Amino acid sequence: MIGNKIKGLGEIVLRVNDMESMKNFYSKTIGFELMYESDNYTFFKIADGVGGHTQTLALFAKNNTTAFGEELKAIQQKNTTLHHFALEIEKLDYEEMLILCKKSNIAYVTEIFEWVKWKSIFIKDPESNIVEFVCYDPEIKTTHNNT
Repeated sequence: MIGNKIKGLGEIVLRVNDMESMKNFYSKTIGFELMYESDNYTFFKIADGVGGHTQTLALFAKNNTTAFGEELKAIQQKNTTLHHFALEIEKLDYEEMLILCKKSNIAYVTEIFEWVKWKSIFIKDPESNIVEFVCYDPEIKTTHNNT
């Protein structure tokens, strides 16, 4: 099985219409470290990965092709299956993230997932991709059993 060989998430790639506004959001608002940029690509460090690999968020300009050389369709929600992506944060940073959202006038939604003891904050980037900040909280009480 391939699944038991996976050690983490290596990269998230978003196709973008406006590279400059997306680059500013992920570098200045989120605070990701810029690793590499060109006219067509921007790579940010999310975290250290496994075995020296860096976990990255990559922004691809809309005129790129797939890894198989296929031409991509226009960037529209109906052309993607992406719902959102989640970034792990420490439980201690959860309240600070809420304060930062409020101070920066970033609209957000919170949700608690009792079954897995997660607390989440959801925001949108400039192109309406949903970004989740999630932490594990062992103090969350489970009110029902899903087994």
